[in-house]
Amino acid sequence: MSIKCHSVGKSFKNKLLFSDVTAEFKSGICNCLTGENGTGKTTLLRIIAGLEKSDRGSVHKIGKCTYSGSNPYMLRGTVFDNLIYPLTLKRHGGHPDKDKVNEMIEQLGLRGLEHREAATLSSGEKQKVALGRAMIWQPDILLLDEPTANIDREMVREIENILLEYVKNPSRTLLLVSHDHHQISRIAGESWVLKENALLKV
Repeated sequence: MSIKCHSVGKSFKNKLLFSDVTAEFKSGICNCLTGENGTGKTTLLRIIAGLEKSDRGSVHKIGKCTYSGSNPYMLRGTVFDNLIYPLTLKRHGGHPDKDKVNEMIEQLGLRGLEHREAATLSSGEKQKVALGRAMIWQPDILLLDEPTANIDREMVREIENILLEYVKNPSRTLLLVSHDHHQISRIAGESWVLKENALLKV
């Protein structure tokens, strides 16, 4: 399933961020969104997630959606507590699977930190936990804002592989914001740029 935006526009404090954004972000591939600071990339992502309202236009998406921001918020408790939390929610099935959590810990290179208080982690470690928390219940739509911004280089490629594995399922849609043009060239199925108040396909 894809994400479809039709004539989406947004202004902030009398400044036009973008107008008439009309696009389809396809399923089964990694859709990358880039652009200069202040062009509204995060705002567009949050509008698609339903966390902010657009001034005009509409967004159409079907299925379970998760958004993970560039400044990850840690829940109280340990890394393990943070990762298992989504699996305890009824809307996600309410069946906490500890094996699934341990697998995610291994994938993200967090082994040895599972019993650490999440609030005490480094920025990069928090970024990994937030990504794992977003992915662990396998949502249909995954919206990520700079998911590897603070992560060590060795781990970036592994996370990119995890994301590409996620979209091997043709019913899943991945849209991520990135400033890393090398990363975009490695993983993007389609890429877009927000520039001069418009969304352009690259």
